[in-house]
Amino acid sequence: MSSVRFFPATSQTPAAACLLKPSPKPPLHKPISATAAFPRSNARSVPHLRLRRRVRSAPRTPTEAPPVGPDGGGGGGGEGGGGGGDGDEEGENKGLLPEWLNVTTEDAKTVIAAIAISLAFRSFVAEPRFIPSLSMFPTYDVGDRIVAEKVTYYFRKPCVNDIVIFKSPPVLQEVGYTDNDVFIKRVVARAGDIVEVHKGKLVVNGEARNEEFILEPPSYDMNPVQVPENAVFVMGDNRNNSYDSHVWGPLPAKNILGRSIFRYWPPGRIGSTTIDCGGPETKPDSLIDVKLTK
Repeated sequence: MSSVRFFPATSQTPAAACLLKPSPKPPLHKPISATAAFPRSNARSVPHLRLRRRVRSAPRTPTEAPPVGPDGGGGGGGEGGGGGGDGDEEGENKGLLPEWLNVTTEDAKTVIAAIAISLAFRSFVAEPRFIPSLSMFPTYDVGDRIVAEKVTYYFRKPCVNDIVIFKSPPVLQEVGYTDNDVFIKRVVARAGDIVEVHKGKLVVNGEARNEEFILEPPSYDMNPVQVPENAVFVMGDNRNNSYDSHVWGPLPAKNILGRSIFRYWPPGRIGSTTIDCGGPETKPDSLIDVKLTK
């Protein structure tokens, strides 16, 4: 058991008590104050500098990196990143269609003009045609391709020996043909002529025709028929295998679309398909007719 000593009260402090006074030296492990190491202004700016360093040193993810535009530069800052996002959307939209469909207004105008010119040329100048039957053999064979021009008849009427293309006349439409069906035959007589067939010969105005372009003489007879005004009489060169005017009558001139002038297929038979207007019964109706009949 420890004992407790009591000292008498005196006015002087015991000498041993001096050992209990605090040491005048500062303690060795006294903490360093931040205000003591740096001024107050620097103490405030240190967190600010650290914040800026963190923003600058923050790594960018691939989604935040602005893409390179057509001019080779990248977007900068937050706004630049936003611009890069719009560019990605535009690239995705452009990728939905092939490049050849991305046409400008000028390209569209050029295409429309080309189509309009092509349609106008086909409707008013010339058009290609395909021979589907043997009604004009040997002049045309099945599969031949020809060019039919449409300008000549703006200046003159059809003449004898013209090979014409025409849409079906009303008499054929009554038996099932349509206005879109097109035929090709040779003109053998014009308005006012009297046509008949006897003993294998085509007779026009009482005179037999010498036709070297037909396949064989017709094996039928036909009573005289007078061609009315504004009409022509047409027959196929394959006289015994042709559905023509000797069956359904004269052809109205308004149904004629044009005349054959050139065969471009097959390559071995390329050439002109026109011959001079023939027959002494041909009466010129214009200066062009006069020149063609000389």
